[in-house]
Amino acid sequence: MEKKVFLDDKTRFLIRNILKGFLYLAILIVIFLLIKSYFSEQERMEWFGDIYDNVPLVMSIFIASEILFGIIPPEVFMLWSLKTGLIGSYFVSIGLLSIISYLAGFTNFTIGTFAKDKSRILNGSNKIIRKYRILFQKYGTHLVIVACVSPLPFSAISLLAGAGGMDKKKYLWYSLLRIVRFFVYAYVLYKIEA
Repeated sequence: MEKKVFLDDKTRFLIRNILKGFLYLAILIVIFLLIKSYFSEQERMEWFGDIYDNVPLVMSIFIASEILFGIIPPEVFMLWSLKTGLIGSYFVSIGLLSIISYLAGFTNFTIGTFAKDKSRILNGSNKIIRKYRILFQKYGTHLVIVACVSPLPFSAISLLAGAGGMDKKKYLWYSLLRIVRFFVYAYVLYKIEA
């Protein structure tokens, strides 16, 4: 008798990685609470020095990070926004940050569509790119969804989605989950801080 499979491999991949995203959020919350309880507000402000109040610099770092495969977790900028309010009310600034992240992903997607056959980076031996290229070949759209809502490098996977020939409309629709992720994470951080 044949064993019935309830979830296919792609669905299991999606669920497993979304759960990892929630685990990442839980770890982030614990770190945030530990820092908040062991260091004073003044000590935390001193860590960032002159950068903290320099909006153009912080936004430039955020944009560069989002285009260059998420070098700095976006939650750092969410916390900065929550603490400073320098780019508007908290949820307005989260909206701005999420749109920047979405557009950075689309920029990399577009670069990927043009570079797919011409780039040594995309077709070379870089371990990180090769790892995600193999995952994209196996999971396709599911990998893009996971990258939108988890700590996986969203812009790198967007680049590979473009290079892998993913339909642009499908990419744009699924990657809207990136904006949802920003607001969910931002709401959790806001509730912890309140």
